[in-house]
Amino acid sequence: MARRSPLALLRSSSIDLTALRNSAPFRRLFSAQLVSSIGSQVTTVALMFQIYQITKSSFAVGMLGLVQVVPILVFALVGGAIADAVDRRKLLVFIQLTMLFTTGTLAVLALGSPPVWALYVIAAVHAALYSIDGPTRSAVIPMLVDDETLRSAVQLREVLTQSGRVFGPLIGGALIATVSLSAAYTLDALSFLFAMIVFFGLPSLVPTTRRRFEFSSITEGLRYVRASRALSGTFAADLIAMIAGMPRAVFPAMAATTFATVGPDSIVVGLLNAAPAFGALAGLLMLGGLTARVEREGLVVLVSIALWGLAIALFGLSPWFIPGLIFLALAGAADMVSAVFRQTILLDIVPDELRGRTSSVHILVVSGGPPIGDFEAGAAATFFGVRTSIVLGGGACMAGMALLAAWNKPLRTHTRSHHETLTTSEVAPAKP
Repeated sequence: MARRSPLALLRSSSIDLTALRNSAPFRRLFSAQLVSSIGSQVTTVALMFQIYQITKSSFAVGMLGLVQVVPILVFALVGGAIADAVDRRKLLVFIQLTMLFTTGTLAVLALGSPPVWALYVIAAVHAALYSIDGPTRSAVIPMLVDDETLRSAVQLREVLTQSGRVFGPLIGGALIATVSLSAAYTLDALSFLFAMIVFFGLPSLVPTTRRRFEFSSITEGLRYVRASRALSGTFAADLIAMIAGMPRAVFPAMAATTFATVGPDSIVVGLLNAAPAFGALAGLLMLGGLTARVEREGLVVLVSIALWGLAIALFGLSPWFIPGLIFLALAGAADMVSAVFRQTILLDIVPDELRGRTSSVHILVVSGGPPIGDFEAGAAATFFGVRTSIVLGGGACMAGMALLAAWNKPLRTHTRSHHETLTTSEVAPAKP
């Protein structure tokens, strides 16, 4: 039987490809983000593995997340304000160049025996750069597609993100096991070079309502999020899921202990990191066009994150590798459903002139939550043990969703046909 091309397979799936068919600039953005997403996940696995090999401590791996939180908190908000003030294409090119430099530095350091503090410093710098890059990429999507294909673009972005999270850890684990740590970091550096070249070829991406950068503008995104309880509720839900239920900081320890007989540690770490993304990608392929027919988006967010917590708790209870991977994949599928509808809610209700700043709050949450979760997982594993800490985290996630559903009625009742559409003037601070 003749083999079908990857493009034919994608077309035959239920993924809505409208944005790829209708927008050449979006196709270029998609290709660049796919390659750089894979590279970034390679570095994520490499850093976790390298720090655990040096220290043999889950707490030290968790500290990797903690040192990234401060730059994320600072630069995510600043980055969104900058993205609303300058040509976003030029900003993207500059960020790729600087991220190429940081990953190249990691590749050079991996040739020797670097101190852990040096890895922490570079990880912090990289987090700061990503915190500017993320909201900028989010803000350009509505500029490259029309309103009718925006949902398709959001879904496709999730496809590439999850594809990167599937293939990046697998490639990273294989490179570390068969070549070297330096080779893994070098691959990521090359991915940023590719993205920089692609972004350079995009058209000018100046915001429709361009404004001079002011530090006071940073607070406008926060005010908008605070004024919309449905929007702030989606951010709170994601924070609960990532802080309470993100177990990746203990993956190196599990590879060396619980799953020590499965295979090389780096391969096991790569598989554990890839499993949630594999489930998310499979979920996207099955969900497809159903996203456009879901009405109660807020309720879907709450239920899907509760299911994430349940699957994580079951992973912690399982002493077997294959069932553990299945539970992680189910968790990833639930998280993907939440991610699609959280991003859709954000882009639906926020006006263009505030998309950079509100996207920066979104990036602040999705980027800041996992590192805090890494620290929590590493610290909890130190006190309670690896598997117990995972089970407790999954249970806390489910309890958090129940409380949020009871407290935040606007999120629980939010529907596609009823959006909060606050304008900039409606959330402006009162004049004295």
